[in-house]
Amino acid sequence: MSGPGAPGTPGTPGTPGTRGTAGTSGTAGAGDGRRALEAAMRDRIGQECLHVPSARFGLLLALRHWFGRGERVLISPTNCETVLFTVLAAGLEPVTAPVSHRDGNIDVPAVDWTGLAGVITTHLYGLPDRVAELRAECDRHGVVLLDDAAHAMQTTVDGRPAGTFGEAGVFSLAKHGRSMSGGFLTARDPSALAALARAREELLLPGGTGAQLSGTLRPVLRETIYRTGLVRPVWHALKAAGVVTWTGHRCPPREDELRKVLAAGPVDLDAMRYWLRIDLDDWRMRQGAPLLGYQRSRFRVIDRERERRTAGVELLRATPWAAEGVRETAPLPLLRVPLLVEDRDGLVARLESRGVVPGFIYDPPLDDYLDLVPAGPAPEVARWWTRHVLPVDPLRAGRMAGLLTELGARPAPPPPAP
Repeated sequence: MSGPGAPGTPGTPGTPGTRGTAGTSGTAGAGDGRRALEAAMRDRIGQECLHVPSARFGLLLALRHWFGRGERVLISPTNCETVLFTVLAAGLEPVTAPVSHRDGNIDVPAVDWTGLAGVITTHLYGLPDRVAELRAECDRHGVVLLDDAAHAMQTTVDGRPAGTFGEAGVFSLAKHGRSMSGGFLTARDPSALAALARAREELLLPGGTGAQLSGTLRPVLRETIYRTGLVRPVWHALKAAGVVTWTGHRCPPREDELRKVLAAGPVDLDAMRYWLRIDLDDWRMRQGAPLLGYQRSRFRVIDRERERRTAGVELLRATPWAAEGVRETAPLPLLRVPLLVEDRDGLVARLESRGVVPGFIYDPPLDDYLDLVPAGPAPEVARWWTRHVLPVDPLRAGRMAGLLTELGARPAPPPPAP
């Protein structure tokens, strides 16, 4: 993610759909579509699921269900800011986790468990967090674990899918399969899904015909650009037209406005819209049958690309820029492969001139990005990671390895001493 999403018009709450079990929807066609998606995901992970319009929506449902207002939840500072804003929207206090220079994930032995009510995993770019250790420590301290597998739908740990280690887990179809919308919420205790489904229906907003059509056509257009290699002319045209405005790697935080919203009492999701809609205007839109059908088709893309994705990881992990965690972990079909390079931003500018637009760069760390987030216990490690990381699509591994060599990319300097 390189900047804010496209501007949009604030939504207005609509009449909640029929309440009940997973898969219920306002129309029969959409209900069938959601049930089909939920069944497909259940078959993949071995747990019952709810379909949600976005992973952040699923995370919000989980946070509201398992935590009370003001409780403290541990998050990684190297993650997307939507995780932070979702925690704030749930009325919770984010606590910055220590991270490892190996993979940018939570450094479990360095965590201070004092006063924590919960932990959200990272699985950054699909590299597995230390979920077995996290699960054991959460059990020991009586802390709720939420397994955020938005980057990790294809990641397994000891044969078990990421996203299934916590009391709840979330997944993103917007990232995997490039559907640009859709996700899933699962729960360790399937009896929790009925209450979560009711909460889902209460929070969904109606989506008109135009929004549904746009939600289906945008990813089709994006997929055409992705497959035909038209990224460079489209990117330059969008920048020339002012549709894309470079603002750095994170969206402008507008912290003064955010503080006023948070100080007003129980968080109003409409008032939080600017911070929750980053890159996804329709993050809580009730999705119709055509859009759900398109999302279902993307499962086939995920499966079809799996071997190529793993091969790309294998190629990139042998380069001098590969993060230590990539080199030490068996090749997985990662969403992105984190390379660590010197002068990352200068390199990004040169890559853009060649028609390559890197995304998923989360810089600076969340505790530097937003002053209301307390500093973490090892900020120098998080700063080193976010300053140097260059996430690479493994499906473009060969081209990227060639470009980085041609551009004279150098490995990042050593991480700070512990």
